[in-house]
Order: sequence, then structure tokens, then C-alpha cells
Amino acid sequence: MNYQIVLSPGANAEINSVVRWYLNIDPNLAVRFLVEYKTVLRRIARLPYAFAIRTDASRRARLNRFPYYVHYSVDQNIVTVTAIVHQRRSDDHRTGRGNKRT
Repeated sequence: MNYQIVLSPGANAEINSVVRWYLNIDPNLAVRFLVEYKTVLRRIARLPYAFAIRTDASRRARLNRFPYYVHYSVDQNIVTVTAIVHQRRSDDHRTGRGNKRT
């Protein structure tokens, strides 16, 4: 059974930002990133419980050729992608979502 994938608005904005970043470097790199990202989404849709669970019951899947994680949660037959995070960023970026006051 394939689970339905739903992107949160924040995850959608993050993926667009990453693609723009790679487009500025090399359009072929942006295409390769999107292919890898879609491959990971297909794997998540097939086997959402196969990836590492995080502290807040969300999970994350690592892209193989790019330094990003796809953070998501599973509820019944729906997978909600909550964030696309660079591996060198802390989890605070994902959980805070810019809501912290400085």
C-alpha cells in the first residue's frame, strides 16, 4: 500500500528554496536534487515506518546524494512532510520554524 504524501506549506517553501539555490549553482544540479527528492518521497510512500523515528514521533529520511533530511509524520494512510532540513542545521530550525523571539 502506498501512503498519500502531503507537503506542509513550510516544507513546500523549503523545497522551493533549495531548488532555487541549486539552480543558481547549476541547473543540472537542481534537476538531480529533485530526482533524488522524489525518489525519497516514493520510498516514504511505500514504507513510511522504515525510517528513523525522532523525539516528537516524527520521522526523517535522508537523501542519498544531497545533505538533506525529509522530516515527516504518519497518520493513518497519510504522510505529512513537515520540513526539508540541511543535515548541518540543528533540529531547532525544524521545531522552531522562526517562532522564537531573540
